[in-house]
Amino acid sequence: MVAANESSIKEMIERVKVEAGEEDCMICLEELKVGFEASRMPCSHVFHSDCMEKWLKQSHYCPICRFEMPTD
Repeated sequence: MVAANESSIKEMIERVKVEAGEEDCMICLEELKVGFEASRMPCSHVFHSDCMEKWLKQSHYCPICRFEMPTD
């Protein structure tokens, strides 16, 4: 697998507060707790920030919809 470009991650990933209606992180399969910080990809899918960081170091695709982040 190819990692996402570091500068693209910083520019394209938005830090958000989890709101009601968010479900589970589809990387670790644990609950996204309301009020906690998470990361949103440009495709609007939300994951735990730590999970997303680890994921994008291994793959440049969204684990849900396969949105493609830029690579080096």
